[in-house]
Amino acid sequence: MSSTNQLPIQTASVLKYTPVDEIKQIREDVRATFDSGRLRPLQYRKEQLLRLVHLFEDNYSRFEEACKIDLGRHKLEATAYELDMVVTELMYIYNNFETWAQPQKPPFDIKSWAFSPLIRKVPKGVVLVIGPFNYPVNSAISFVGGAIATGNACVLKMSELVPHISALVSELFPKYLDQDLFRVVNGAVRETTALLDLQWDHIVFTGSPAVGKIVSAAAAKHLTPTTLELGGKNPVFCDPAMDPYVTARRLLWAKTINAGQTCTAPNHVFIPQEAQEALSNAFVKVYKEFYPDGAENAVITNLVNDSAFNRVKGLLEKTRGEVVCGGQFDVKRRWIAPTVLKNDIQEAIDFTRSQPHPLSLYVFTDDSDFEEQIFSQTQSGQFVRNDCCVQASIQGSPFGGVGQSGHGMMFGRWTFDTLSHFRPTASSPRITDTLLGWRFPPYTDSKVKQAAAMKPRVPALNPGWGEWLRSWTPF
Repeated sequence: MSSTNQLPIQTASVLKYTPVDEIKQIREDVRATFDSGRLRPLQYRKEQLLRLVHLFEDNYSRFEEACKIDLGRHKLEATAYELDMVVTELMYIYNNFETWAQPQKPPFDIKSWAFSPLIRKVPKGVVLVIGPFNYPVNSAISFVGGAIATGNACVLKMSELVPHISALVSELFPKYLDQDLFRVVNGAVRETTALLDLQWDHIVFTGSPAVGKIVSAAAAKHLTPTTLELGGKNPVFCDPAMDPYVTARRLLWAKTINAGQTCTAPNHVFIPQEAQEALSNAFVKVYKEFYPDGAENAVITNLVNDSAFNRVKGLLEKTRGEVVCGGQFDVKRRWIAPTVLKNDIQEAIDFTRSQPHPLSLYVFTDDSDFEEQIFSQTQSGQFVRNDCCVQASIQGSPFGGVGQSGHGMMFGRWTFDTLSHFRPTASSPRITDTLLGWRFPPYTDSKVKQAAAMKPRVPALNPGWGEWLRSWTPF
């Protein structure tokens, strides 16, 4: 057994919890600084964004080590799927947010042009970001970057389930960022409850649907808008004519990164019976390529805690499906080998009957008609053809769920717009008293006609020649 797979001992003392009686004051402090207008200038936002980038850029090795301790991650997973992604995302915001922040004009309307209408993007106030354990850096810090770019103050609650990563973020935040505007609160249920009892201007939560409901209920007490990045069961539909090797290779990779602890990881593969054997054989071949010395000797991320391990282990022990490959587990390491099952018919039936809209849906096919059939008859946060888990890395594309898999969008401009208030403005010149003079008393029949002229013409349900001719008249 490789020593790199040994699970390091974690101690509660690694992460210092924030005293509950200090949490309200933290919120009030950042609120006061926000109200002072310190973050209003775009140049100061840009400076803070770059400092946030350097928080990670200057400390790569420390974050790699923290990821290894908390999650047993290989360096490639810690960098490619966490650190590199967050630096890429923050730099994308850094290079573009000044353009996104510019006021916009609504489409020209002859009836309202005189008001010089404009839409200005302004900060909401103080944003609370509650991060997850599975991608604690990428998921949480992307929203912190969005908060900075939009001019919002921000309080970040990191996950207590990854204490070394959270402790490192807590240590570095005051060294790189303006602590009057950006703070970290650490803790578990008690501390999170104290945060949710307070009023915020926007709450971002990434995690399970069950906790998402708790966050939503707490936010509703203050009418606080939320962005929920949740999970769910992500199905895969396979065309029997798909390439079994390519399909197996991409599916096994997507399911095994971060030990399957990925909100977009595929959960169920639906494939016609006649193609099942070919895909099963391809999984066996790919499994041997991925783990030539056996999965137990490979560096595979471990489950985050005993609860997660026991849940997955229980699913494996109770399944009525046939194990195609994998199936081993190690209790001491909270480690479960990547496992492929087939012929669990009841599980497939239960899935189709009970599952809400997934965060992601995948289809493997080269047939555009097959793809369209699946797309048009399903709903999901994202839809990907011939791959899995790649959608979150596509710059300029939104990422978010639908229904119980979440609501709201993130990444790039979508994060910027999510955390901005689109504040319409209008400036009424004196000429509007002439153009809209009908609005002033005393009311007359003539003014009723003038007001009615502002309404658009509604076409007839069954237009004839007369209606066609009237459509050419301007009034």
